[in-house]
Amino acid sequence: MCAGRMPERPFVLVAQQSLADPTRAVGDVHPVWAYAHVPSGWDGPGEQVVLDQLERFAPGLRERVVASAVRTPADFEAENPNYVGGDIAGGAHSGFQMFARPAPAIDPYSTPAKGIYLCSASTPPGAGVHGMCGFHAAEAALRRNDRVDLGS
Repeated sequence: MCAGRMPERPFVLVAQQSLADPTRAVGDVHPVWAYAHVPSGWDGPGEQVVLDQLERFAPGLRERVVASAVRTPADFEAENPNYVGGDIAGGAHSGFQMFARPAPAIDPYSTPAKGIYLCSASTPPGAGVHGMCGFHAAEAALRRNDRVDLGS
């Protein structure tokens, strides 16, 4: 992703949720979800590069694709303004940012409002460590022992 170019063999994250939840499949058609990291501001075609990478590990996959939907970084930003430039990780996680996201705080998961916690990729340990932000936010809630009446 150097110099704004898409790598020939990008990192691609793939999931086939119908293996765990068969109701997501329709007959013999099983949806597969995949995404690749692209350079900041990149707006080039990516579907073929992703398919090429998948084909390396699953020969014959391309012929089995019955439909596809592509979302560009601009699409991500349009859907969620927090994804500036399509960055689903919420920006750089370097230097000071690694320890002071979203703002410098002893407990970055707690907020001044009772029962409200942050558990997004904007909190430590950051994006790419799936589930840990929520885990740490839950621990913060348990430490504060907040009991909130949700009106149920």
